[in-house]
Amino acid sequence: MQSGNNYDLLLTKMDEFIRKYYLNKLLRGLIFLGAALFFSYLVITFSEYYGHFNTSFRSLIFYGFILLNLSLFCWLVAPSLLAYFRLGKLISHDQAAEIIGRYFQNVQDKLLNTLQLKKIADQNPERKLLIEASINQKIAELKPVTFSAAVKINENKRFLKWALIPLSLIIMVALVAPSIIHDGTERIIKHNQYFAPKAPFSWHILNRSLSVVQGQDFKLNLKLTGNEFPESVYLETGKNSFRLDKENLSSFYHTFSNIQQNIRFRLVGNDFSSEEFEIKVNPKPSLLHLDARLVYPSYLHKPAENINNAGDLTLPEGTVVQWELHTENASEVQFSLNQKTTLITADNDIFKHQEKLLKSGSYAVKPINHFVSSADSATYRISVIPDLPPVIAVEQKADSVSSKAHYFTGKIQDDYGFSSLTFHYSVRNPASPQKNKSYSLPVKADLHQTSSTFFYFWSIKEVSLNPGDELVYYFDVADNDGVNGAKHSRTPEQTLHIPTETEQNKTLDAGTQSVKNKMQSAIKLSAEVERDAQKLNRLLLDKKTLSFDEKKQVADLLQKRHELEDLVKDMQKENEQNLYNRQETKQQNQDILEKQKQINDLFKNVLDEKTKELLKNLEQMLQENQKDETREDVGKMQMDNKSLQKELDRMLELYKQLEFDQKLNESINQLDKLAEKQQALAEKSAQTKQDANQLKQEQGAIKKDFQDLEKSLKELEQKNEALDNKNNFETPKAEQQEAEQQMDKGEENLSKNNKQKASQAQQQAASAMQKMSSKMKQMQQQGEEQELQLNVQQLRAILKNLVTSSFNQEKVMQVFKQLNASDPDYVNQTQQQQNIKDNLKTVEDSLFALSKRVPQIESTVNKEITAINTNIDQAIANLGERRTAEANRNQQFAMTSMNNLALMLNEVLDQLQNAMKNAKPGSGKQKQPSIQQLSQMQQELNKNMQKARQQMQQQGNQGQPGQQKNGMSEQMAKMARQQEMIRRALQNINQQENKDGKSGLGNLGDITKQMEQSETDLVNKKIETETLIRQQKIQTRLLEAEKAEQEREQDQKRESQAGKNTAPGYQKALQGYQQIKNKQTEQLITIPPDVNLFYKSKIKTYFNEINRK
Repeated sequence: MQSGNNYDLLLTKMDEFIRKYYLNKLLRGLIFLGAALFFSYLVITFSEYYGHFNTSFRSLIFYGFILLNLSLFCWLVAPSLLAYFRLGKLISHDQAAEIIGRYFQNVQDKLLNTLQLKKIADQNPERKLLIEASINQKIAELKPVTFSAAVKINENKRFLKWALIPLSLIIMVALVAPSIIHDGTERIIKHNQYFAPKAPFSWHILNRSLSVVQGQDFKLNLKLTGNEFPESVYLETGKNSFRLDKENLSSFYHTFSNIQQNIRFRLVGNDFSSEEFEIKVNPKPSLLHLDARLVYPSYLHKPAENINNAGDLTLPEGTVVQWELHTENASEVQFSLNQKTTLITADNDIFKHQEKLLKSGSYAVKPINHFVSSADSATYRISVIPDLPPVIAVEQKADSVSSKAHYFTGKIQDDYGFSSLTFHYSVRNPASPQKNKSYSLPVKADLHQTSSTFFYFWSIKEVSLNPGDELVYYFDVADNDGVNGAKHSRTPEQTLHIPTETEQNKTLDAGTQSVKNKMQSAIKLSAEVERDAQKLNRLLLDKKTLSFDEKKQVADLLQKRHELEDLVKDMQKENEQNLYNRQETKQQNQDILEKQKQINDLFKNVLDEKTKELLKNLEQMLQENQKDETREDVGKMQMDNKSLQKELDRMLELYKQLEFDQKLNESINQLDKLAEKQQALAEKSAQTKQDANQLKQEQGAIKKDFQDLEKSLKELEQKNEALDNKNNFETPKAEQQEAEQQMDKGEENLSKNNKQKASQAQQQAASAMQKMSSKMKQMQQQGEEQELQLNVQQLRAILKNLVTSSFNQEKVMQVFKQLNASDPDYVNQTQQQQNIKDNLKTVEDSLFALSKRVPQIESTVNKEITAINTNIDQAIANLGERRTAEANRNQQFAMTSMNNLALMLNEVLDQLQNAMKNAKPGSGKQKQPSIQQLSQMQQELNKNMQKARQQMQQQGNQGQPGQQKNGMSEQMAKMARQQEMIRRALQNINQQENKDGKSGLGNLGDITKQMEQSETDLVNKKIETETLIRQQKIQTRLLEAEKAEQEREQDQKRESQAGKNTAPGYQKALQGYQQIKNKQTEQLITIPPDVNLFYKSKIKTYFNEINRK
């Protein structure tokens, strides 16, 4: 083991020797390589400097120099370097032992022998121990020897002179004549570059760069420096030579035009040439074409659009533009939009960029590359069409009758459409701002169009309002701007003042007074027409033809009559409006409403078609110059005008009575409200926490309202005095004074903060008001009953007198039919006819006086009176001339009119008598049961019959005594009476309401027949299965009829409600709007659909201007 370690140590020492051995050879090789490199460099540098070889020979020298030194490196340096790092072929240990042995005298062959013995030991194991002992002995002898000392690295110093000598020469020359080293080395290194012989002057190109953009011109500027200058300088490029332009002695220039490719050139002067220069042409970036894709905002519902060779753009706000730029020789594109620049890089040789455009401006596109950063740019305009706010214009029209109906026709316009159209209103209470409320309602319009008209009807009856409130309203329209959000436009706010009760009363009173004034004017004008007609009739009596003056009088008469008609029509219209306004603003009882309806009917019928035909016929006769016919028509107009005058006089009196009744009802209602307010204030005053000053103010307000009521009662008394038939009315003075005194006491006690006494006084005031109201109601009721009784009595007397006159007229007529014209009794009978006329005059006066109190008497009554008088007058005239036949005809007409009049008055008498019955307590008509009630009664009867049948079956099975059978008989009789009662009630409904099956309830007659069969079965004490089945069918039919009745009532209710909510002028306003809309639709049809946005806008503006005009 010890022998092995010694041997390994020996080998390690030998390896160190080998490594140092190769290091020595490496250093020596580097020295020799440096000597060769420096010497050859010095030789070729001097040779080139003085020899000035051409490029080919210089290239040979350059590559020869490299090859020589590379070869020396591979020979002298590379093997030792590899061996030092144990790479490649190395000397063996035996060779190393020989080298070591030669160097150390004491070693000689010992080291080599040791190595050989080791090999022998390895080959002869049997002798290994002996040999190893010998080896160990030799190793021990060699151990003190340092093998690496055999290599003397310092010996290389003697070879350094071969490298230092040429290196010193190079340094010396570089210091003494640096141009030799610099120029020689430069020309050898740039062996492929031409170096001209050194001239007495130097070439200096003044251009900062020898590069130009493709297609541009390039000016070469040359400056010469030195002692001598050539007279001219030439530029040689290829086979061409150009003389440079001379600026001065040492400055020259030359311009290259439209350079498309690189240009290599040299400068020549006085046989001296410059080095070769090259002008490099940089590719010019250019824009081939520009495409754009327009993606419009989604709310426009417009598909995307592709534009080739896009430049200037006009587009809606919010449009996304996607540009595609096709370029040549461009590495990037500068895209400038509204002073914002973006650098775009290429994507498959296509530059893409997109922007969302919100405002107008310009954009510029400039392609660039690595060589050109300041190329020309293309600039274009962008016109962004902003989404303007919508425009709304509304025209408001009030209803011709109703003050609570308002019609709005409007027009909305926008660039692209709308999102909403709403009507806003707010109810404001000036006294209580905290109670203000606002509302909005959608308005129906075509929001998908860019221009749309709309019609809106607003009834403020649907709004909860109090007197004195203010209504503020406007329309609001919003566009469908999907970019900036919806923009709103609204109409100016309009304010509608809701009249207070006082203002309402003044308005209604003014309307009533206006109608009365017009009636009085109409009566006056009618009297003038009658007087003129009578005068003209007498004038035409003796005329054979119509003169110009007489024609003018007839024409003037017709003109007055037309004026009278116009006045009556205005009166009718104003009365209808007053009636409608009163119904809208005042709560009235059924009697007042009925009177209003009756008087309104009189207004409507005051001018009939016969009168219009008479006037038309008179105008025709006047044009045809027919004197007799004209005179006859003038006479008819005189009589007709007389009837009209009387009817107007009667209507005026009825109108005054109606006004009194309305005012009386309103006063009573107002008094009841004040009594309630006073009672409520008394209760508040009794509370100790209430503020006395506030209570006093409320008491003062009630007192003021009561004083206003007192004024109204005084006016009411004055209106009563103005009536021909005064009402039994007088203000309850005692209660009025009591109420005033107690209110004064209450106010005084509140001033003293004595709330309890104030409350007592206020309660007494409320009680006095209630008594006052009760007395007024009692007087009103008693007056109505007394007047009704008086009217009935007078009407009966008139009717009796009229019937008597009719009988007398018939007798006289029969006598004259048999009487000869020469008979002495002819005069007596004529006197009888006169007596009938005088009697009828009494009837006429009484009836006219009665018609002023009874609106049920129609206008035709007075017309029949006129017809009676006319025919009797004509009959008396004919009798005077002994024209019996004509007189008989007139008498027959008169008697017919009497009979007609009697029938009319009899109907009115029936109405008044029914009114008297209904007015008496307990004497009103019993209300007829409905089908629903009859159905319930029938259902109950069917149950009782079912129970009775079960009892009959039990009695038959058990044999019940006779007393129970008698009880069953009574039950049967009772059920038979019940069935009969149901049947009779159903028959009445079928006859009166169902009109025998024609009013939607079905044929109820079949049900009544089935009920009769059931009655027969019950009377015969027979309840069979067939009877019960029949009863079930009856019940089913009644349920069907009940359902039909409910549907009919609901339809009637809906129709009634629709009539109330729809103003009188609604249909007319709606038709007017529809005509405008149809006209605009026809105009829009003429616009071609492919017209662009700009021209569509111009066309719509043109149509709007036409419609406005």
